[in-house]
Amino acid sequence: MVKSGKRKFVKKEKAKVHLKVSHKTLLPKGQNVTDTNFKVRKIVLHGQLKERGEHEILSKGNLNIKELLSRLNHHNMWQRQSGLEGLIDLVASYPPQTMAVHLSSFLEAASRLTLDCEADIRKLAVKLLSSILTAVDEKQIAPSFEIVIRYLACAMSHINSAVRETSLNVLDVLITKNPKLTAIHCQTVVLPGFLDLISSKLSDTTSRKLTVQINEHTTTSVWRLKVLNSLRSLLSAIVENTSFGSENSSDLNKTVNWKDSCRLHVPLYNPISLKAGPLDFNIFQKAEKNSSTTEIQNYTASLMPLLIDTFIEVAPSKRENKNNSEISLQTASILKCILDIILLLWKIFQNSDNPSEMMSWFSINHGPKICQTFISNGFPYITLNSGGRTPDKVKKHKTDTDVVLDLFGDSMVQSDIKCSKQNIDLCLIYFLLSKYKILPVPVKVISLYINNSLNSYKAIDHQSFVVLMHCLETVSDNNDLIKPKDSFDLNSVIEKLVNIHNEMVITDGRHRQEKTKLVFNFLCSITSKTHLKIAEEVEEFDSWLTLLPEFMCQRKVPYHLVKALSNVSRYNLPQFTKSLNMLKPALLNNVDIVADKKS
Repeated sequence: MVKSGKRKFVKKEKAKVHLKVSHKTLLPKGQNVTDTNFKVRKIVLHGQLKERGEHEILSKGNLNIKELLSRLNHHNMWQRQSGLEGLIDLVASYPPQTMAVHLSSFLEAASRLTLDCEADIRKLAVKLLSSILTAVDEKQIAPSFEIVIRYLACAMSHINSAVRETSLNVLDVLITKNPKLTAIHCQTVVLPGFLDLISSKLSDTTSRKLTVQINEHTTTSVWRLKVLNSLRSLLSAIVENTSFGSENSSDLNKTVNWKDSCRLHVPLYNPISLKAGPLDFNIFQKAEKNSSTTEIQNYTASLMPLLIDTFIEVAPSKRENKNNSEISLQTASILKCILDIILLLWKIFQNSDNPSEMMSWFSINHGPKICQTFISNGFPYITLNSGGRTPDKVKKHKTDTDVVLDLFGDSMVQSDIKCSKQNIDLCLIYFLLSKYKILPVPVKVISLYINNSLNSYKAIDHQSFVVLMHCLETVSDNNDLIKPKDSFDLNSVIEKLVNIHNEMVITDGRHRQEKTKLVFNFLCSITSKTHLKIAEEVEEFDSWLTLLPEFMCQRKVPYHLVKALSNVSRYNLPQFTKSLNMLKPALLNNVDIVADKKS
């Protein structure tokens, strides 16, 4: 079997055609030489050979506006990034008048890319938006600003948490660069979006519950802090830019210059009525007189429980020290935002159609809960030592302390360890609410802290001292807190303020420092409240009124001092009038050197 198989294989192999190669034969002459000749053909790229105009706007990459805008729609991330960088370069290099035609396209592209899935693209889009708002005038931005707001509302409700966080950065840019336009356009579109960022609606009800933020780099409390800080900034912009009469008060006084040789023309008309008013297409809102009031009430009713629950989650459960409660820097920052939001809502109520009705509604419905949450269980507060920032070499991601310091600055750690701003804000809120509602917290708790703050007034920063004076002004207007026996002792506070003013005058006789001005103006305003009879009951205040006209005998008298003393003289107080009559000769001799300029 084996031999027969081998025979067949050999026979088969012999049957094949074998090609024999002769090693003796060579290639013919001319065929064994390498041909080095080659042909050249030009490669023409039509895009690179376009002729540029002499005055055409080009980026550093030699691209015009149309090409840069087309790159923003490209699927490649690097193309979109180069397009954004080119537009940022154009905005910074050329005057805004040259790009006025493409302004709406720039804003639309920048706003759209804040929704991009790539973080670097969103960051560049925010930078481009900031550059445009910085370079272009508000009047040119106004027609296209609604586009930005619509994309912002989409970003706030985006499914991606990183895009929602970018929306807060966009809003901060809008508030910083164009607060007036932002305040006008964001009231109906953006404000409701803040509720959805930290809460969700319960089924079949109008109430809400807080939601948990699922993110690798940000905790839920830090996310809520960022949202509340942005909400506070927006409400502040709304209060500052939509208050009645605030924006035109500086235009009432005008200086008219003329020459004797020319005919005098004095404009005796009100220029405010000649200004173009904003277009308002919300016809249905005009038909309902109380629609705005109802809208504010509904928004406040949804927001206040969320603010209270947010603080309850981060506040200490038990008070270890009877005198105060220790809270973390993050909790102090959340408390600061919440109290600022409450005070801003109160200012909105004051500027509403029915201010007394709105403030009464708020005090009755939310006053007891505010006092129980923020005052009964922890007031006053102090901050724990946070240790400052984490070095960049040690940390991989920002800590909660780093986020707080980025939002509020290092001064939050250095100068507000005692939470003076938060505590004084709570005192002010208490006094505002107590005018319309009897609160469960006794006023002695607040009175004790006010007196302690006055004893250490040098350690209080300027902003907190302004709020402290506002507290005292609110108390002096509320007879229900002053008349009863177990009430706020205003007489002792006036006595302390007189001593503080006398101490301040030793080093600041001309009242140049802000604290001296605040104390002096408050004491002068007390003279208008003759029903309190402070001069009869407080001996120090009576002596202070007697010495008051002597400030007019200084070598230089500032304008605000003259104005305050003229208001005091209107009430014909015997102590002040008697001293003023005795100093008449000295005052008349001093008329020529009294400063006639506002300083």
